[in-house]
Amino acid sequence: MHWRTPMVDLTILTTRQALFLVALNTLLHEIGVPLPLTPTVLLVGAGSVSGGANPLALIATVIIGTLAGNSVWFAAGRRYGSRTLKFLCRISLSPDSCVTRTEGSFGRWGWSSIVVGRFIPGVSLLAPPLAGALGMSWSKFIALSAAGAALWGLVVVGTGMLLHDQLATVIQALAVFGRQALAAVILLIATYIGWRWWRRRASRGLKGRRVTVDELKALIDRGEAPLVVDVRATTARLADPRRILNAVAIEPKAIEDGHIELPRDRDIVLYCACPNEASAAQVAGVLLARGYSRARLLLGGLEAWTDAGYPIDPLQPPHHRTTTHSIA
Repeated sequence: MHWRTPMVDLTILTTRQALFLVALNTLLHEIGVPLPLTPTVLLVGAGSVSGGANPLALIATVIIGTLAGNSVWFAAGRRYGSRTLKFLCRISLSPDSCVTRTEGSFGRWGWSSIVVGRFIPGVSLLAPPLAGALGMSWSKFIALSAAGAALWGLVVVGTGMLLHDQLATVIQALAVFGRQALAAVILLIATYIGWRWWRRRASRGLKGRRVTVDELKALIDRGEAPLVVDVRATTARLADPRRILNAVAIEPKAIEDGHIELPRDRDIVLYCACPNEASAAQVAGVLLARGYSRARLLLGGLEAWTDAGYPIDPLQPPHHRTTTHSIA
């Protein structure tokens, strides 16, 4: 005879408790508190199969929580512009790439990034302030944010309902193993954070290639004519139109794809607005691999330059042609 352990009942919360938990978790997640949201919604969605909260009420709760959290950062983006993005990236687990990833999504999908970005880690947090910095209207933002939250809620709640039995089995296994399961979860989290830390350290491998804003200003004043390259994405330059005086705006992809030929007999100083000069470091790595031995990064990027009070001027149209051309 085969004995079967009774399946765990996932309906451990009342409807009111379940909706409150989802609303609170969604709000905290959307304002940047590092609390995972997907597991909560999956489990509560699974519980709806056996008499828990109504699935449509769950999706509506996700929408309300998302709008509340996103509106905070959208308003901050409208008021403080790119400074809001920099603040959020500093508190992110992946600060070196979060700005670049969000700018890239806006470049590919435009305003629909607010909808699509719900499914991309990091973008969902950065998209609202970036939209605010770019001047999106409140009505359009609310409509797109609600649509993205509804789509995400439908997918996750629906997945939880479909995987009801499997999720119950997982919870049952965790309950049986107890401390061992908790230790495994802690180990996974520690491994993830350690991997992120290692990636951040690895991204600083070009430390010897960085120049300070004072060193760059001295090069310019001595008449050595360094080529200063703004490698921010077009979206970032629209959100913050400042640039270093006489800098050339070039899309990183244009350099990486070989569409831009830069001079090899001049210092090339690359800058961006990412933590740890992430975008500039990526482009510098490409140039160094191609033999541009004088390619360097500006420590602190555009923010350090402007904080030092050095001259800036309006942004020029970025180079975005697909044909190869050179810059003297």
